Amino acid sequence: MISNEIRFDCQQRGDGGVLVIVPRIDGAPLTELIDRFEITAGMQPAGDAYGGLIPQFFRFGPMLDHFLGWSTNAMGPKTPVLGCECGEWGCWPLMARITATVDLVIWDSFEQPHPPQDPRLYGIRSVPVRPSPIR
Repeated sequence: MISNEIRFDCQQRGDGGVLVIVPRIDGAPLTELIDRFEITAGMQPAGDAYGGLIPQFFRFGPMLDHFLGWSTNAMGPKTPVLGCECGEWGCWPLMARITATVDLVIWDSFEQPHPPQDPRLYGIRSVPVRPSPIR
């Protein structure tokens, strides 16, 4: 199994200074990876549809727990790893199943639920990651 490194960009958004968190897989922002995939697959809409999660806009709980899949199950069995570019995660989320073990975290079964897409369409089927601290 190939292991990837995940890090998190934490930056202030320009319009109001709220904190935005974007996962990076092997140095590439997940927003860019998923945009590239959706454009190549011919999905509509595609490109510039996703943004990072804004903890201030939704009670995700501790973000480290959230990205390990330990948030509340209020969102169902999957966890939002990206939100809409507008800042609201529920508007256009990218969802993933997250499984955490002692030394490995696996993000897989990615889907965009609005409208429901066949999860097999998503090229990133499994991203086993070794988490780095959220900065």
